[in-house]
Amino acid sequence: MSDLKGLPPHILKPQTHWERAKGYSELCMYDFALRELRAIPEDEIWTKKVTILTLSIYQELENWAEAQKYARNLRYEFSEEVDWWIADAYATRRCESITAARSILLEGLVLHYEDALIRYNLACYACVLKSPGECMDFLKEAVRRDEKFKLMAIEDEDLIEVRDALINLGWGKALV
Repeated sequence: MSDLKGLPPHILKPQTHWERAKGYSELCMYDFALRELRAIPEDEIWTKKVTILTLSIYQELENWAEAQKYARNLRYEFSEEVDWWIADAYATRRCESITAARSILLEGLVLHYEDALIRYNLACYACVLKSPGECMDFLKEAVRRDEKFKLMAIEDEDLIEVRDALINLGWGKALV
């Protein structure tokens, strides 16, 4: 990926660069999108939006080191938003380790105790790390908060080791 180093040939209003970046991103023209994003000034109005779109681009490109950098910045600045804890853990799992990702989510669970998605991801990590008891505890807590995780759990490759136990709990009936 060349990233079309530098800025676009013409500097326009920030809103124009934003619209162009979004359009390029939707067309999977990520080099052009990133170039347009670099033309947007770093100020309060734009910083978060630009960071989120940049994160999204690096996630699509599966550039986990860059995605981690942007997700981590969002997590530190907007720790009250659970999405950035999840995004940071997701990228960290792929560019560092599942253990490092797990640590991020355990820290996030303290702030977002009622969040089902953090618990679901912790269940996946526990299963991959060969802790089926911990996995089942996190899964049950996730499902208690949101029933949609029953079906997700049955289909999730990270949870293959506990699939029979989930079916025995009756979680697979939605698939029949």
